[in-house]
Amino acid sequence: MLFEKDYAKIVLDLNKTEEERIQAAFHLENALEDESLNALIKGLFTDPSPIVRHEFAFSLGETSHPELVGKYLMKAVETDKNIFVKHEAILALATLGRPEFKNFIKKFLNDKEPEMAESAKIALQRLNNKGDDKFN
Repeated sequence: MLFEKDYAKIVLDLNKTEEERIQAAFHLENALEDESLNALIKGLFTDPSPIVRHEFAFSLGETSHPELVGKYLMKAVETDKNIFVKHEAILALATLGRPEFKNFIKKFLNDKEPEMAESAKIALQRLNNKGDDKFN
């Protein structure tokens, strides 16, 4: 049986397969320890696979810790070179459900990359639907 601290180690272990790192990230979506979330955050910026980084962004968006992870998702949107990662990071921000992320997301509505403009549009729709019973 694996524990939260074990999954936190797996997400950063490049000797593990991409799938093992992704599955470990999914197990950390309900992490209680900041140390575990910090492992996901570190992986978001260090994992060599854009697909894995994308899933780390997704998992961070599923946490209930917007005050800890929000700034790192914003950094990933602004700095990651891969559109797949940037797309997921902006959607993850919206999933966190904090209205203070709205202005950041709006900055990408007219992005030169059409995928980012569309992702921002969808993220705002998601954020605006938070609390709407038909979606929860």
